[in-house]
Amino acid sequence: MHRLTKTSEVGKKHMLIAAGARDTRINEAGSQYDGITIAEIAKLVSEPQATEKADAKFFIPSTYREHDGRSHAAQRERGEYWMLAIDVDEGDLSLTEVKTAVERVTGNASALIYSSSGASEDNRKWRALIPLSEPISGEDYVDAQLALFDLMQQEGITCDAALSRTGQPIYLPNVPPARRDNLGQPQFYHGLRNRGEGLLIPAESKVWANLEFRRKNEAIAAERAAAERQIRAQNRAQQRKDFDDVDPVAEFNRNNTIADMMLRHGYEKLGRSDSYRSPMQTSGSHATKDFGTHWVSLSGSDRAAGIGQTSAEFCWGDAFDLYCYFEHDNDMRAAVRTYAAELRPSKFDEVNQQLPEPDDGLDDFDTIPDPEIEPESQPEPVQRLEWPTPVGTIDEASLPRRRWIYGHHHIRGFVSVTASAGGIGKTSLTMVEALAVVTGRPLLGEKVHEPTNVWIVNLEDDMAEMQIRLAAAMKQHNVTHPEIAGKLFMDAEDTIGITLAAETRDGIETNDAFLSHMRDKIKANDIGLVIIDPFISTHEVNENSNMSVQKVVAMLRQLAREAGCAVHVVHHVRKGNGEDADIDSVRGAGSLIGAARAARVINKVKFEDAVALGVPEASATGVFRVDDGKANLSAPLPADKAIYRRMVSTKLDNGEYVGVAVEFKLPDQWAGMTTRVVNNMLDLIDKGPEDGEKYSIRPQDKQRWVGSVITNYRFSDIDHTKTAGQAKAILRQWNDEGLLEEIVYHSPSQRRERKGVVSTGRVGEMN
Repeated sequence: MHRLTKTSEVGKKHMLIAAGARDTRINEAGSQYDGITIAEIAKLVSEPQATEKADAKFFIPSTYREHDGRSHAAQRERGEYWMLAIDVDEGDLSLTEVKTAVERVTGNASALIYSSSGASEDNRKWRALIPLSEPISGEDYVDAQLALFDLMQQEGITCDAALSRTGQPIYLPNVPPARRDNLGQPQFYHGLRNRGEGLLIPAESKVWANLEFRRKNEAIAAERAAAERQIRAQNRAQQRKDFDDVDPVAEFNRNNTIADMMLRHGYEKLGRSDSYRSPMQTSGSHATKDFGTHWVSLSGSDRAAGIGQTSAEFCWGDAFDLYCYFEHDNDMRAAVRTYAAELRPSKFDEVNQQLPEPDDGLDDFDTIPDPEIEPESQPEPVQRLEWPTPVGTIDEASLPRRRWIYGHHHIRGFVSVTASAGGIGKTSLTMVEALAVVTGRPLLGEKVHEPTNVWIVNLEDDMAEMQIRLAAAMKQHNVTHPEIAGKLFMDAEDTIGITLAAETRDGIETNDAFLSHMRDKIKANDIGLVIIDPFISTHEVNENSNMSVQKVVAMLRQLAREAGCAVHVVHHVRKGNGEDADIDSVRGAGSLIGAARAARVINKVKFEDAVALGVPEASATGVFRVDDGKANLSAPLPADKAIYRRMVSTKLDNGEYVGVAVEFKLPDQWAGMTTRVVNNMLDLIDKGPEDGEKYSIRPQDKQRWVGSVITNYRFSDIDHTKTAGQAKAILRQWNDEGLLEEIVYHSPSQRRERKGVVSTGRVGEMN
């Protein structure tokens, strides 16, 4: 190890520092960012900033501070890095656990560890900075960070992979004003300056050894993969006669990039690099690399899954190996034969077998007469559009009204979207909404503006499964068969197939004949709402291409307009890191959401979170939240008016238990909080837990926590009893309204000054 002294070179280095995400000099060539030293960072660990997150200072541990210093590419090429860094956002770990793991990985090198600005006593998050005795390049920084994350994972700690990016901001110690008490002290913050055995010497560390090991394996794997590709190509050349002298694997690899295949099947890309994290991985590292013609994975999970070609240390393959594994259960023979068949016929031959033969009105032996042509007739002149178009007087009363069908989500003439992870309740939710629209009854508490016929199209489940779900939904919501007869239509994967567009070697081909047939069927059955689940099964285009997805969405919008119906599609979200999904989490290209007139995202509410919101434990399972992510044609709902639903188990006569979505409302935290009750609570707060003592505003002071007055209060109606989560919310409002204040008093039991909370008055009193 190398000791940091006043003469140490690293102590003199000024690394790039900026304040807030908008602090950029990218358009100011010749300018330079400010710098910060290790000593100045160490001081902040002891005395953190008190700044709003938008204006908080961050740094990049590189001494390259030119105008493009926040660019990943510039730092990768010209950066000189004097620190490694980790972010630990998962696991609610203690400072001791993080410190111990860092010491084991670095050999007890010097480190600065501090809690992040979003951390709390109930959700601890940490950042660790590891100064280096000598700098490493931007190219090495990426691999060194990944090697460090890998070693931390072996210690049971998952690091945020985003910090491996060369231009990634690293926020300095900060506790925003909102997270400080009345005296300006942090409600939660811990910082540690560990001198350890000295500065980490990169070339002599476990991190560097792991970096070189990973690089060596990667190089060996790449070499083996190249050799294997040649052998496989030779073997396929001998088998071409079985496939009309076409090599299906080579054709597939020509038409599909590895990058597209990885994104299609749930791989997470690391920034703009060629590194990915596979869906089989349990660690946070990005262990798969795309070399263009082949990929290599150093993940043990990938090897265990048997994807591609495997050895003792790694696995590798091409785009076709991904196709084989994810779409054909790793059956190479089936994958080759399936794709060979796809090379021959039209993409729509199979799906269009559902369409009726066109009727020309002629018998088998009728002849088609030649049209009579008038030689001197002239074509009518083409009417040219004159634009720009001037705006005239608008008569408000004569304007057409928007034709809402259900709530503020389904509207005639437009496309709407519901997105969610699997297994939360999106299919049941849309099925119950369909029953509400058909019956005109607000089964989930939302208004049915226009009862109409509904067509449910589910392309994931068969008809038997859909009938089970429908029967359960009808039973739970007391819907009878006469109420839906002739009004509700339903198809499943074994009764209908939809391919609206497909990518071919000649570009994107649209299935206009099928779309026209759907339109005619919708109009013939007077259907006002069509629900299609899932969107991915309606096409065969690259779902990550905006241009390709836009083609499919344009067809759905055309269907909605021409049939005069609302079209609702159900979609999936990308796999997250335990965080709630939002509209930006929707899988694939953004053009689907961009074209939708309404979009919502479903998130599961964890059991402990539901209890914290005041939900009784017996009802805290199966709860999910429906967030309005985009509603172009309706007034936005207030942030505190979230819509909740709950999946309840319904038993059918065949003995099956099926989950059904039902209306769900959070308990009212103010129920029972009359003026008398509130004033009684304030009396108890002023009385204190014992003679001479005062309650504490901090939940960690468990015996003295003022919230216990609320949670232990005996209401006349036991259903009004408050949970700890509700008590915290009530206390926050009382604090905001100035009903409580924190004071310093002399504790007789502790014989010292302590902080306590008292009331400033009573509800209903006049000032």
